[in-house]
Amino acid sequence: MSVKLSSEEKRKKLARAAMNVIWRDGYHGATIQAVAKEAGLPAGGVFYRFPKKHDLARAALETMEAEFTPLLGSIATKGTVDERLSIFFDYLDAMTPRRVSHGCPLARLMLDLPDDPDFAEARKIGQAVFNSLMDWVSDQLAKGGLDAKRAAIEGRRIVARWQGAIVLAHSMNDRSILDDEISDLRETASAFVAGN
Repeated sequence: MSVKLSSEEKRKKLARAAMNVIWRDGYHGATIQAVAKEAGLPAGGVFYRFPKKHDLARAALETMEAEFTPLLGSIATKGTVDERLSIFFDYLDAMTPRRVSHGCPLARLMLDLPDDPDFAEARKIGQAVFNSLMDWVSDQLAKGGLDAKRAAIEGRRIVARWQGAIVLAHSMNDRSILDDEISDLRETASAFVAGN
């Protein structure tokens, strides 16, 4: 006997499916039918909850935001700055296999979004996720003793280097590129906190 999902549960399931399909196939390659199949729900439910394709993009980005922001918040309450940064880099390590296989889901969708006013809200959500990531790293570096202005610059650089390594590792299908970069970023952040 199958469990009947509430309307909100169906919406969340479809939003997650949209995120997965867009990550795998790109925004332009994603179809309503593929999202429905991924979710295991009828295509009519996709049309009902997300009448336009940009609604799917926004739902996918909201799903990323809903998962990523609380994760950063939960890490921010643990141990010392060095321990928090270590947990953060452990998290990046754990994501490495999928990033090598498929790239970054957030970057993929942000790059695919059409330059159209209908996508302005979706774009703001994606930018907010990237900003929260850079701000979190910067905040940890500042709490570790780095000047606030320098911490902001270095936090942005850490995220930029990680994203660049994802692109190269995915393009080359070479995990060592991302492993090496995360290892170096871990050492770099630790050195900033240690005052080197």
